[in-house]
Amino acid sequence: MSLRTKLIGLAALWVLLILIFVNIFIYFYIQKQTTMAENRLLWNKAQIILRDPEVHHPGNWTNKTLLMEHAAEDTLVRIIKPDGGVPLQYVSNERLGAYPVVYRTDYHWATINETGFRMLFVEVPILEHGKQVGPLELGKALDVVNFLMDVVGTGLSITTVGVVLFSLMMGYVYTKVMIRPLRQLVETMNTIRSKGSFVQLSPAITSKKDEFGKLGQTFNEMIVKLQENDYKQKHFVACASHELKTPLTVIESYTSLLQRWGSEDPAIRTEAIDAILSETQRLKSLIQSLLKLAEAEQAPERERETFDLLKLVRSTAKQLSLAAKREIKVYCGSAEIPISGYPEPMKQLLILLMDNAIKYSRKHVEVIVEREPNEILLFIKDYGIGIPEEDIPHLFERFYRVDPARNSGTGGSGLGLSIAKPIAELHGGSISITSQVGEGTTVTVHLPKPSAGRS
Repeated sequence: MSLRTKLIGLAALWVLLILIFVNIFIYFYIQKQTTMAENRLLWNKAQIILRDPEVHHPGNWTNKTLLMEHAAEDTLVRIIKPDGGVPLQYVSNERLGAYPVVYRTDYHWATINETGFRMLFVEVPILEHGKQVGPLELGKALDVVNFLMDVVGTGLSITTVGVVLFSLMMGYVYTKVMIRPLRQLVETMNTIRSKGSFVQLSPAITSKKDEFGKLGQTFNEMIVKLQENDYKQKHFVACASHELKTPLTVIESYTSLLQRWGSEDPAIRTEAIDAILSETQRLKSLIQSLLKLAEAEQAPERERETFDLLKLVRSTAKQLSLAAKREIKVYCGSAEIPISGYPEPMKQLLILLMDNAIKYSRKHVEVIVEREPNEILLFIKDYGIGIPEEDIPHLFERFYRVDPARNSGTGGSGLGLSIAKPIAELHGGSISITSQVGEGTTVTVHLPKPSAGRS
């Protein structure tokens, strides 16, 4: 069953349920009001009868003309004795006369519905010197009420059928208009699937202010993101292929050289082995960087934990300082800086940024940790060669190198910042870079402060 059919059916069902509820309420409300109106008439008639003093004397109940003036069509007027006898009665309808005789000592009224024939009965005590001598009972066939309720029932039924049919017709037209954006969305998705090209929805859909307009805008934003990711993926594959091809070509060349001349010339053999070892180490480093990049872009499965960022910075700086034999100074005005996140990926981010600062600077490296009102700032500053301003926006692209020639000396693969960025984003932060050629570079990591519950 299509969505359009479901919407039309649900709309019609909802309208039908509302109409049934409203019709039932109207029907019984009118029935109650008309019955109460007839009831008041009978009570008034009973009071008029009881104003006659002769009615209050049981000796007059044998007078056949006592209640004759109150007899009417489709009515019942009778007096009931304490023993259940009926000394005086006027009835113009057999079904009214068949109503059981019951002696009551209080005021009473009742409506009877026998197979569509409605009757109303009222019973009022007859008093003589303050003592009840019998009740006066009045009955009436509610023919007018029956006719009115039949008319009301017929009218409501016709109205219900008409409204349901109208709702189905309007639902068909409305859903045709409402489903149109969804159909265009499906057609666009089928086009993308069949042709493999990225197609966006037309402004006729995205310019709307309703939910379909928001859906169209979200879809177009998704398509733009997919286009960007597709471009990045193709660029990544091309760059990775190039990066892998270079060391493999060198290895292949020197291997061929070894096969031809290695056994005869020790110098050639030594040169080839050194070159193969160097390129193998470079290839291994590149593969490790690619694995780190894949790990950085995948969120850890474990839960976040609160740890001391300053302690992690000091320990990482100490390790790199000993390994590189370069001074790394750490500055912070607090005894500790607690944050919420993942210690291992955060340490990897610190290693990447500090290692970059060491590679491209001959002087010491400074690491500054500051606690701001709304965030935590981590500055990694070097006094090295710097980065041209036009290259800064591209630094987070995979395999991007400011100067490919200088990276051959440092062993850089152009993946360091590409790995660091998703780690920062994993912690809800970001990375920014400022630099001046010949003066140095400052990498700033922005991290959110932990909530009160975690800190």
